[in-house]
Amino acid sequence: MMHLTHFSKILFTCFSLCLLNVGITNAVYAAQKDTKEATQNESRNIYGKVTEVIIAAGYTYAEVDTGKEKVWAVAPVVTQLKKGDMTAFSTEMPMQNFHSKVIGRDFSIIYFIKRYITDKETSTIASTSGQIKQQQQQKLKPKPITSKFAGSPGEVQVGGYLREATLDGLNGKTKTFSDFKGKPLIVNVWASWCGPCRAEMGSLERLAQRYNGKEFNVIGISTDDYRNKAELFLEQTETTFENFLDHKLLLENMLGANTIPLTILVDANGRVLKKVRGSREWDSPKTIDAIGEVFQIKLTP
Repeated sequence: MMHLTHFSKILFTCFSLCLLNVGITNAVYAAQKDTKEATQNESRNIYGKVTEVIIAAGYTYAEVDTGKEKVWAVAPVVTQLKKGDMTAFSTEMPMQNFHSKVIGRDFSIIYFIKRYITDKETSTIASTSGQIKQQQQQKLKPKPITSKFAGSPGEVQVGGYLREATLDGLNGKTKTFSDFKGKPLIVNVWASWCGPCRAEMGSLERLAQRYNGKEFNVIGISTDDYRNKAELFLEQTETTFENFLDHKLLLENMLGANTIPLTILVDANGRVLKKVRGSREWDSPKTIDAIGEVFQIKLTP
């Protein structure tokens, strides 16, 4: 009887180890599959028919039917898209649970893109099977894009001077733009829901820690609708340089922030020298050299 019990224990142990081995093997396979799928899904090309178009404040929102799904995209340009057009774009920047205050609409997912590519602009399009086929034998020269971004109402262009405005402090006192005259100024426009904004905030903080109050100053402008969300963002990113909250699109329009993040380099007299759209590593040696060139000052990385 004792021998049988001992054998049962051995059998149970072997069985358990086999199950554990199978479980580990399946888990590793699933993880490899998930990783592969995640890598493949980082960026893909969408091609399909436009089923809805909304144009507002310099943005073009479009719903595209690929035949398998309907997806939304938004580009910071006004295009002549209309229902029934065929278009393509790359899904490089997805935004989940996005609320557009421009059109007052929520999207479970929407893709922020540089521009829409239409059959009129390119000689190749994606077929329904996802393959690329030649549509024209004649080679077409790409047309230069004269303006990537439509201007905001009342936008101060490069070369112009910022108008005086009250800056509502988020993590400091209320100030005005004139309070920052006398030194070059870097103004970063962001929102708490913006992934690229969050990605670059750490490098802006390090840049500010190094140069604020010395060669130049760094400030931030939030375009959030709700103060508490902007304040929470600053807390989560451990941002200490001065940030301010925009009201009624005043600063957003003046600075031309129809896309974010947007960073504006301003000279000591309030003249706009350069506008940088998109996320950057602001404390990298290369970027610091570029800032010095724009401000015409020597900066030590």
